Amino acid sequence: TTIITRNNVLLVNPTTGALASGVRECTGATDVNCIATYNMLASSNNTRGFALDPKMLALFKSYPAPNRFDCGDALNTACFVWDSPTQHKGPAYNVRIDHNISQTQSVFGRYLQATYNTLGGDPLNGRPIVFPGFPPEGEVFRDTKNLALGHRWTISPRAVNELTMGFGRFQFLFTQGEANPDFPNINPFTFQNVSNPFLNTPRTERAVTVPQVLDNLSLTRGAHQIGTGLNFRFYRHVDRRGQPGGVNVTPNLSFDQSIRSPTTVGFVVPATANSARIGINSTDLSRLQNYINELAGIPAQLSQAFIGNLNQDVFLPFQSNGKVSLQDIRTDVNQYNLYVQDEWKWRPNLTLNYGVRWEVNPPANTPGYTFVPSTPIAGTPGPASPVLNQPGPVTFVKADKWWNRSNWGAIGPRLGLAWSPNYKSGFFRALLGDSGRSVVRLGYGIAFDPISSFQVTAVAGSVPGLRTSCSSTVGGSATNGCTAVPDLTIAAGFPQSLSPPSIKPSSFLTPPLLLNNNAPTITTFAPNLKLPTVHQWNLSFQRELPGGFVAEAAYIGRRGLRLLTAYDINQINADAILGSFITMQQNVSKGCTAAGTGCPSGVTGTQPAMFQQLVAGFQALGQNQSAATTSATSFLNSSTVSGQLSNNAAGAFAARIENTVLNFRLRPNQQFNRITYIDNSGDSYYHAAQFTLRRRFTSGLGLNLAYTFGKSIDTQSVDPVGTSSGGALNTTTSRAIADIRNFRLERAVSDFDRTHVLTAASVWELPVGHGRHFLSDMPGPLNHLLGGWTINTIYTFMTGEPFQVNSGQFTNNGSHVSRADVLDPNVRARLQESPGVTGPVVFANNQAFAIPAPGSNGSGRNIFRGPSYWNVDLGIVKLFDITERFKLQFRTEMFNAFNHPNFDNPRSASVGSPTVTSSQFGRTCCTTVAPNTATNVIQTGESARVIQFGLKLQF
Repeated sequence: TTIITRNNVLLVNPTTGALASGVRECTGATDVNCIATYNMLASSNNTRGFALDPKMLALFKSYPAPNRFDCGDALNTACFVWDSPTQHKGPAYNVRIDHNISQTQSVFGRYLQATYNTLGGDPLNGRPIVFPGFPPEGEVFRDTKNLALGHRWTISPRAVNELTMGFGRFQFLFTQGEANPDFPNINPFTFQNVSNPFLNTPRTERAVTVPQVLDNLSLTRGAHQIGTGLNFRFYRHVDRRGQPGGVNVTPNLSFDQSIRSPTTVGFVVPATANSARIGINSTDLSRLQNYINELAGIPAQLSQAFIGNLNQDVFLPFQSNGKVSLQDIRTDVNQYNLYVQDEWKWRPNLTLNYGVRWEVNPPANTPGYTFVPSTPIAGTPGPASPVLNQPGPVTFVKADKWWNRSNWGAIGPRLGLAWSPNYKSGFFRALLGDSGRSVVRLGYGIAFDPISSFQVTAVAGSVPGLRTSCSSTVGGSATNGCTAVPDLTIAAGFPQSLSPPSIKPSSFLTPPLLLNNNAPTITTFAPNLKLPTVHQWNLSFQRELPGGFVAEAAYIGRRGLRLLTAYDINQINADAILGSFITMQQNVSKGCTAAGTGCPSGVTGTQPAMFQQLVAGFQALGQNQSAATTSATSFLNSSTVSGQLSNNAAGAFAARIENTVLNFRLRPNQQFNRITYIDNSGDSYYHAAQFTLRRRFTSGLGLNLAYTFGKSIDTQSVDPVGTSSGGALNTTTSRAIADIRNFRLERAVSDFDRTHVLTAASVWELPVGHGRHFLSDMPGPLNHLLGGWTINTIYTFMTGEPFQVNSGQFTNNGSHVSRADVLDPNVRARLQESPGVTGPVVFANNQAFAIPAPGSNGSGRNIFRGPSYWNVDLGIVKLFDITERFKLQFRTEMFNAFNHPNFDNPRSASVGSPTVTSSQFGRTCCTTVAPNTATNVIQTGESARVIQFGLKLQF
């Protein structure tokens, strides 16, 4: 028997939405085991006589009727499911002109332009057409341009100079709400119960233009081939967005009943059920009150973010002259590279390559938007050795560069050797073959990884004062400096946006000491940022074998130094309160309150050592001694702290202290919340043995076999900013540093490490038909049927990526969850079925893990391996000879030909989690991994088998 106590899809027919068999409506207030109804227009429920808001009613009536009733709450809301369309359009152009000025000089010009637009919706980024007939929530426009002009001058038979100048430009425009012709006049509604088919978010546009100058001079001197030249690049990155730092500047109008209950404006709602009375389920009551607000057009809160113009010291309105205000910044990154190299053919079978590259990468600049801390920012002691005991308040001041270090000394040598043994006889001739049959190569070099312009743009968008948020609650308060909103319904003219705040952006440049949850979050560069450096070396042996085969064995190594790393330098540490936290746990275990009072008879509790300091903290907020003592006691005995005690969450407790009082100073700098600090703390290692066996395509057969046995080790496996303005780092992601005071705990195999990678590819023209080994003289019609077949295959195998099991609790600090303790040293991650769980899991249960002790960080990083991956792609090609000049090719291509499911790492699974306290722990469900090759057919890739047919006319 299924007992249903709230609205549920089981109450209705999933096809029609009618009440299911045996389900009925209640006949009265005391009737039970039935569906109760509520009339929001009845005078007994609606004492102030609110009508259905005509504007809201018109919006909801424009929605299509539901066609699925197995989702929503089924009785009041259901789903409309359809295949939202989208299309992709080009074109691409390529023009090239070559001209010989004389026998010694020539010029060329090349221009490329390509357009690839996603129109009629952008489902890849979650912005489709929500309902038929509605405008899309976004489109994507991509435009690429490239111009190159070159001059080649043969100065002499031994000297040639090549000069190339030009530019590359790539523009990416996510229109988002601007895809709607009515933009920006789009409702800013946020509903709790139904979808809003409109998006009022303005564009995100990125345009990177790179003028470039290259010059290469080649000189031949005897056995030496000398090259020298330069490569100058000037990145100009323009970023226009309505979401600076990931915060949407458009208005957000909420009807949330938790902010403004309809009972405050005269509505009477049913009482919640309990053991003593019939009533409504609390979840259904929340939905009901949201329905009332939405249908009656009763707004709860209007919030909005504003872009600051620090040069004019004003916050910009949402719209100006019919256009939405956008953050419009340009980042300049210049790179100057010079090189000289020599290829010395020392002997006929021995060649040396050596040279040096000098890179000059001045600090990046964002004209008009470069604001840096006036003093070094204090932070937790870590690898960057940040300042302790802040010399004074941090003020952001205007500067002409983001960091001070010019990095003029980036000199990268390179050395290479190629030796072809030519033993005439004996063992080595038998092993290595005749002259030219084998080659030994070795090399070493130093390369540099300059920072990308996007990383700088992301930091520029987080400067204090470049944005602020206003929130005005109807009948309540408004953020300081922001306008209040009237008590009106939507139809009566409730405003759709707020006016800019009166406060000045410059007032944010020196934040005061604030509670953690009120303080701003920033991202900043280390003042002496260095250039990431990679040492590279390799050794290989290549041997030609009989039958057209070539085998190669190689060792490669990489050592990354001064790699860019991002972490929260303002980490909230629990060390100072750890003793009190343990005392509180002991008090609770004795049956006392956490504060040490209320103990059972004969039991004595202990007052936590931090208690008086906590009292002083409340006094500093303006409370007297008695009130502060009461507040401190209530704080320690709260249900929130009780949960933290039971979960060993000393770090979360420390964060709650920082959210409440300021005198503990558990944050190094109390002007800020999170300080994402980008410096050069990272390093990495990579070692690999690589083996390849190739057969060049001859006699209708080509083969390629490659195997890599490798290991990658690092301290952080993520670009610290990448393509996310927030750095893709937060308090729970496995890619963030768990404790910045001990980077050694982060040294482990990389998130992307694959121990074994095997690929095999083949092209086989079946030896049947005219000109083939079998049936070469068969009649023409039969040859059209049996001849001209080719089979292509690609097989890929990879071991799984590493992952770690997180505790889900802040046991060590308040900035990142810890990793779980491993209780069973024999536990391994392996795909297995679990009763009642959809899809395989990698752990049968969570019994092998535990939450670490207070102050501890748990087990090591990336100590488990996710599921392995293998895939086969198959292609069948049939070539029809129509005439000597015309041929018709028919292709059948199968991606994931055997329809083999590759389950994802729990860290990346669509329904799954590596957190031991999650209900989805260890699951690898429910979307399997798509082969990379499938993206050639479907933009997002497709994990299931994809069969593609192609027809090509060749002439």
